[in-house]
Amino acid sequence: MLPSRDPRDRVPARFQPTRLIVHYNEIALKGRNRRWFEDILARNMRLALGSGSGFKVEKLYGRLAVGVGPGADWRCAAARLARVFGIAYMVPVVIAEPTLEALEAAAAEAVEGERAGGREPPTFGVRCKRATKDYPFTSADVQCRVGARIQAAAGWRVHLDAPDVPVVVEDLNMLAFLGFGRVEGPGGLPTGASGRVACLLSGGIDSPVAAYQILRRGATAVYVHFHSFPHTGIESQEKARDLAEMVQPPGHRSRLWKVPFAELQRRIVTEAPAALRVVLYRRFMVRTAEAIARREGALALVTGENLGQVASQTLENLHTIDGAVSMPVLRPLIGLDKREIIDLARRIGTYEASIEPHGDCCSFLMPPNPATRSRPEDLAAAETAWDVAAEVDRLVESSAVEQVGACEAGILAEIQRKD
Repeated sequence: MLPSRDPRDRVPARFQPTRLIVHYNEIALKGRNRRWFEDILARNMRLALGSGSGFKVEKLYGRLAVGVGPGADWRCAAARLARVFGIAYMVPVVIAEPTLEALEAAAAEAVEGERAGGREPPTFGVRCKRATKDYPFTSADVQCRVGARIQAAAGWRVHLDAPDVPVVVEDLNMLAFLGFGRVEGPGGLPTGASGRVACLLSGGIDSPVAAYQILRRGATAVYVHFHSFPHTGIESQEKARDLAEMVQPPGHRSRLWKVPFAELQRRIVTEAPAALRVVLYRRFMVRTAEAIARREGALALVTGENLGQVASQTLENLHTIDGAVSMPVLRPLIGLDKREIIDLARRIGTYEASIEPHGDCCSFLMPPNPATRSRPEDLAAAETAWDVAAEVDRLVESSAVEQVGACEAGILAEIQRKD
């Protein structure tokens, strides 16, 4: 086995785990509410894996475990669980008796046939965590004995600081778990622990990252996309759907509202001062998103706005935009620079889709010199040209709504091993 960039492949070729041990971070700090968060996380893991998939989720002390049934592909399961909010990381393991001899034997069996021949062998390091000190050996004893057995059987080189293959031994509930590799999860809080939000999704780089960041805090979401079709193409609508699918937690379904905005934009162009045009767009957008949010039972709006990034995102303009609604407007990216946002987009997998060209409704009919320091009274005066409530109702009622999120049949097809 050669070192790989994919942690799921950093295991011996013949290693067949019978469990995935799932670790969390923040949930451990929840005190008396910890069990409630664990229950939500376990439910979300079952939803991500799908019923009848050959995997069984159970709770252990301070961890969760996924039993890998016969014929089930643990790598595909780990890939799905790596998108479940609340999971810090996972380790594929086998169960052994909590004795030095049993752990040595399990390690030797796992690395059988791993000698690299003429290739440079990978590095490894053994770490042992014990839930109890009742055993007649220490963590250092386990690390030395298991490490020596792996080195003798496979010829791997020891590197404790940054090994190619991390080897983990955990003693828990009078059982020992021996694992190879580590699959990182997104961390945060489990989906459903923090209420519902409405995410404005433009199709650009920022808004899906903002949605992901708030979903990572345990929220569920409905998505709202404003488009200028037929004056622009349908690409933005397709991108919004694809991006919503990318950030949506696996096993969960939601809705995407596609709001036709072109007609109102044209009337704003002809009836309002050019400098206020962009802020007027945004005020009507947040009002419409608020109306949709109330229908969907959401308690806040989420946008990808970032302080000072463009003309509409000065502090004065954000204040004026927020004044159009009574619902909180959350901006998870408010203090990040563009490079940080791009790095996050790359990490969560939305960047490549976001940079595909599309007709953006916010850039459609953009004025040459937008206002950077608007005042609420100026916008209120400009909006007397419309029946604002009627315009918002029209936008909501003319919206198309579609479902996002994978169906269970697709989940089963993905995680079951093909013959």
